[in-house]
Amino acid sequence: MTRDSSPATPRLAVLAAALVAGVAFLYMVKLMHDMSANVALMAGEMASMSADMGRMRQDMTSLARDVSTMSQQVATLPAIAEDMGRMRIGMERLSGIVGGGDQIPAVNPMGVIQQMIPGSDRR
Repeated sequence: MTRDSSPATPRLAVLAAALVAGVAFLYMVKLMHDMSANVALMAGEMASMSADMGRMRQDMTSLARDVSTMSQQVATLPAIAEDMGRMRIGMERLSGIVGGGDQIPAVNPMGVIQQMIPGSDRR
C-alpha cells in the first residue's frame, strides 16, 4: 500500500495561506499603529499652530492699538507746532524787552504779559 501525498498538499496550502494572512494582518496592525502615531503628531502640531495663531492675533491687536495711538499723537503735531511758534515769538519779544532798551514796568507785570501776546503792540 502506497500512501497518496495529495491530502498533505491541501494542508500545506491552507497552512501557507494562514501564515500569509497572519503576516498580512500583523503588517496591517503595524500600519494602523504608525498611522495613529502620525495622526497624534499632526494633532500636536495643529494645537501648536493654533496657539501660535492666537499669539499672532494678540500681537496684531496690540500693533493695531499702537498704530491708532500713533495716529492720535500725529494728529496733535500741528497744535504742538503752533504752540512752539507762539513760544518762540514770546521768547523773541521777551529777549527784545530784556536785551533792548525797553524798560520792564516794575509796577505793572500785566504789561509784560500783554507784550508777550502775539498780535499786541509793544509799548
